[in-house]
Amino acid sequence: MRRRSAEWQVLPDEIETARLKLRPIKLQDVDPIFESQSDPEWARYELLPAPFTRKDAERFVASMVLRDRKTNPVWVVTLGGEVIGTASMASVKNWKIAALGYGIHRRAWGQGFARETVGAVLDRSFAAYRQLRKVRAHTDPRNERSIRLLRRLGFTLEGTLRANQLNGRNEFVDEAVFGLLREEWPPKPSG
Repeated sequence: MRRRSAEWQVLPDEIETARLKLRPIKLQDVDPIFESQSDPEWARYELLPAPFTRKDAERFVASMVLRDRKTNPVWVVTLGGEVIGTASMASVKNWKIAALGYGIHRRAWGQGFARETVGAVLDRSFAAYRQLRKVRAHTDPRNERSIRLLRRLGFTLEGTLRANQLNGRNEFVDEAVFGLLREEWPPKPSG
């Protein structure tokens, strides 16, 4: 039996970890997305409108549902069926490079869910796309939680783009760019 070529493979609709299930985002996910993203503490480093309204949540979810799952899959992260976050992986250069996105609701912070989610998405991405050379992630350089997570997962800070994004409060903010090469995954245990 011939193995399917990498260009025909897609990331799975569902990804399961020890505690979590990632599934495609649906229009019915507006309420938990609105609850999370309208939280000022959660949204502090995001490029969201401020204040974030239900209409903004509806637009956001609709745009995520309409993304092509072959090149830009988006999942909601669920714990016991409850939505606690989102994750995405977008193809750049025909899956030679990919862009990672993730966010866990504030009520679920500090329990390792972001690490579990991102680790599972990285595992599946590197397995599905043998030509995938690099994954990058962008974050506000003031977002210490996100930076700690990326470093723990083996990402390296590649640079900071100054005043590179306009946030929802109409402020220009810096953007830290992190990269993870295939040979750096999975991260080696320290010590």
